[in-house]
Amino acid sequence: MVEVLRVAGATDVVVGRGLLSASLVVEERPGRRRAAFFCQPGEPARLSRRLARELQAAGMASAVRVLPDGEAAKTIEVAAAAYAWLAGLGLTREDTVVGVGGGALTDVAGFVAATFLRGVEAILVPTTLLGAVDAAIGGKTALNLGAKNLVGAFHHPSRVIVDADLLDGLPLDLRREGWAEALKAGLVGDPGLVAMFERDGTHTDLAEVVRRAVAVKAAIVGRDPRDHGERAHLNYGHTIGHAVEVAGGLSHGAAVAVGMVAAGRAGAELAGFAEEARQREVIASLGLPVAAPGLDGAEARRLIGQDKKRSGAGLRMVVLEVIGRPRLEMAPTATVSSALAAVGIS
Repeated sequence: MVEVLRVAGATDVVVGRGLLSASLVVEERPGRRRAAFFCQPGEPARLSRRLARELQAAGMASAVRVLPDGEAAKTIEVAAAAYAWLAGLGLTREDTVVGVGGGALTDVAGFVAATFLRGVEAILVPTTLLGAVDAAIGGKTALNLGAKNLVGAFHHPSRVIVDADLLDGLPLDLRREGWAEALKAGLVGDPGLVAMFERDGTHTDLAEVVRRAVAVKAAIVGRDPRDHGERAHLNYGHTIGHAVEVAGGLSHGAAVAVGMVAAGRAGAELAGFAEEARQREVIASLGLPVAAPGLDGAEARRLIGQDKKRSGAGLRMVVLEVIGRPRLEMAPTATVSSALAAVGIS
């Protein structure tokens, strides 16, 4: 079954199996003469080259540029070289940038598309579960400049193609990364998705996980496309999670898992969240960490103190009243300390 979810009135997110043909990825559109692929090394590069050959055979000029892997792609220098490459291809505003890879790749491909010629069409093909349920959805693009995602723009892709056959082949650690963000979507907007994880654990159908997680994000982004209010609910677990990620060197998904446990404790204190133990159990059942013992508490607090959501009144955190009902609260210092203690940080 193929399902199309519309995000912010701008993006068709196509979820299904057997979707990775050029005619489905780069759907025919009048005026387009070229497609420029940005991709990660490895399987994304092989997939991009195959799609480019199919487009060439159909009469569309296509080219592929392989960017550095991971966060190394999200630099001003890489973007500058990408602009020069696109200019050399003769890409016009009628043409298309296609980004194939994980979240870092879709971030930089989206940013380049947003800013080249003041904006060209972007199509994204996330090749990780984390990218499929989060990074490629919602129109946020970014580069790093000293700090993570310091330079960015809103630019919704026209299409995001999520092929569950591709995701099924991911190694376990990459699936866990995506489960963390998908579970977060369930916790803030779809209790049924949380129940699916509780029932099926690591055997939960990835296509259904993606469909439901994207539906949550689509609904929230549709109501708050420029991140002025409700969209902050999608940051559940990220406030302390980002600090844990940097201070402890954890992967993003692992750090978000720890951050959600911490947010659960904060929610218990600030919003009467009575399902803290249930949340912790479902996180652990997916093989994700529920604590970060041994992490430097002073460094974690320093990073939290730099959080853009910090003010004189405390730290603005997303907490849950019950699963599926989030809200924003100002967390005083004592609550932040309690939340850190819940994940083994003193």
